[in-house]
Amino acid sequence: MFCRDTLTISIVAFILVFGLSGCENYAERTHESWIEKPSGIAYDDSTIYARISYALNTDPDLEGSEVELKVDDGNVLLTGTVTNNHQITKINMLSWMVDGVKDVDNQLNVR
Repeated sequence: MFCRDTLTISIVAFILVFGLSGCENYAERTHESWIEKPSGIAYDDSTIYARISYALNTDPDLEGSEVELKVDDGNVLLTGTVTNNHQITKINMLSWMVDGVKDVDNQLNVR
């Protein structure tokens, strides 16, 4: 019985010593200046404009709205008139859903 306990303890010690010796954190040895940061996706204003325009022009809930859209460096300006407050909310939501939009300045008015 003594030999079996000694053998079990020896096996567990062996596993712990050799199993944990390979666990090193190489991230701590890597300086951030050595790693090239991945380039993010760049969205140009014309793409943002086209995607918002498409969303506004194809949504049946927005019939009767007259929206002027301007995009400058990802910042969206919405001006014009709509028929109800639901349209203002929907236009704002559709604008924010487009990738690359940084800010939406919603200046729409209800007729």
